[in-house]
Amino acid sequence: MRREFRSLAIALLFSSVNLSFTMRVMAQEGGEVAETATEEAQEQKRKANYLVLPVPFSDPSTGFGIGALGVAFYNPNGGPHQWTTGFGGVWTSRGSKGVAGVHKMSSADDHFRLAATASWFDRNDRYYGIGANAGDRDQALDLDVREINLKLRGVWEITERAYLGFQYTLLVNDAVANADSAPDVIVPPEDQLDSTMSAIGPVAVYDTRDNHDQPTKGVHVAATWMLGMKALGDSFSHNMLTVQGNAYRAVREDTVIAGRASFCSAGGDAAYYALCRYGSSKNLRGYPSDRYRDRASWTAQGEVRRQFSSRWGGAAFAGIGGIAPSAADLFADSNFLPAGGFGVRYRPFRKNDVRIRLDLAFGKDSNGLYLSFGEAY
Repeated sequence: MRREFRSLAIALLFSSVNLSFTMRVMAQEGGEVAETATEEAQEQKRKANYLVLPVPFSDPSTGFGIGALGVAFYNPNGGPHQWTTGFGGVWTSRGSKGVAGVHKMSSADDHFRLAATASWFDRNDRYYGIGANAGDRDQALDLDVREINLKLRGVWEITERAYLGFQYTLLVNDAVANADSAPDVIVPPEDQLDSTMSAIGPVAVYDTRDNHDQPTKGVHVAATWMLGMKALGDSFSHNMLTVQGNAYRAVREDTVIAGRASFCSAGGDAAYYALCRYGSSKNLRGYPSDRYRDRASWTAQGEVRRQFSSRWGGAAFAGIGGIAPSAADLFADSNFLPAGGFGVRYRPFRKNDVRIRLDLAFGKDSNGLYLSFGEAY
């Protein structure tokens, strides 16, 4: 099974690269951009910027680690939004290791957007169980996990600023539990430890942001309904609805206030890794993404971003959220998990808005140090 994992991981990574290359050729051949700037300005817009970083980090979910990250920011068709292609590897003090690739692009007229990610990880996870009480107990059994992930999302503009499309997600999970590491924690069923999630579903997006990398105004709202189907190779029949909304407003030339709210609901025969996980997917830094999980979750958070100079900036953030046994129980049975923190921002390129961020976040009985490129949301 694990030999098959390595072969499948390599195949998926090559497939994602081939897909991004094919889409790039299509965009270059078919994109037409109105001449709104001089040829010199357009050439500068297309110029690629490269970021290569050794990345030390400390995360509540992974422990201390070191990663190598290479990212290219470029705009081959001169459209309103730059493309991003990146590859990296990681090793952590808990013995986890992995590789990943990501690609984001849009057509010259921004009528089509594509995002693709592929990864392979050999991780030592900590499984706390399901529900608020399991997370509060803070006892976790060790899971030796080998996991392959592939995610593809494509959306098309149907009216001004509104997009519809689809998303496909593949997760191949091969896990072994060490029951002796936490006798009080119920081990996930064997058929979930060695299983596959293969889900597809519709995506709706409304986006008025002025910039994808460093927005100063506008909103971004996205809703995704994923359907796990045995016909696609899914081990179970489950569904997950996620709704996320971000808003941005510049209160001064050097200061932006950002806010984010999210909701998640998982239904059907969902495996432990297909539940709503608090602290994952850009939601509230300061919590391990595997500590609190259940069939429903919610978050609300805000952030103040200040630019101190042409290169340096900072941010302060806070929020709250919780999990519940179902979406119907959110108001009656949800717990409350606050978080907050602050961070530093650095702009590595003079003519590119991308920032490197270093955030220190504090949650309920946990904290984390996050180093990455781009804002958290």
